[in-house]
Amino acid sequence: MLSDYRNDYLTPYEVADEFGISLTTVYNLLRSGKIPGIKIGKVWRIPIEELRRM
Repeated sequence: MLSDYRNDYLTPYEVADEFGISLTTVYNLLRSGKIPGIKIGKVWRIPIEELRRM
């Protein structure tokens, strides 16, 4: 089950690397709601399926 969770979500760092943008930009996009994300405690996770729909 935990491995499924890891496969369904990306970290902000992974999103920045994949799209060639800065980590700061990813956090700004998350906070503004321009990209979907889930904040678990202090950690952001971005659903892969939501990114594919964009």
